[in-house]
Amino acid sequence: VAKIREAAKKTPEKPVAIMLDTKGPEIRTGFFRDDVGKSIELKQGQDLKLVTDYSFKGDSTCIALTYEKLPVSVKPGNIILMADGSLSLKVKECGQDWVMTEVMNNCKLGERKNCNL
Repeated sequence: VAKIREAAKKTPEKPVAIMLDTKGPEIRTGFFRDDVGKSIELKQGQDLKLVTDYSFKGDSTCIALTYEKLPVSVKPGNIILMADGSLSLKVKECGQDWVMTEVMNNCKLGERKNCNL
């Protein structure tokens, strides 16, 4: 910021704006059942339920997320990105403590992966 302000002084007739990206809540996928292993295979077109009970041990049909406000933060039609964008999910329905999504692309998903709304 100091370097930007210093450079802006050289051309005072031109305004310079600074925008900061503030970090939102860190949302991560949960853990899987022991018999599933450390990753799951998701296929395009399948349903994937997201639950807010982080103690839930997931599989390829249902996984937990760390964000308790998920069901009120998304609505049908929204896209949720996971694992640095390698997985896209389309929201179909929202319940009290769950969100039903459709998998938009084939993906192998691991535990504790990031999630962006």
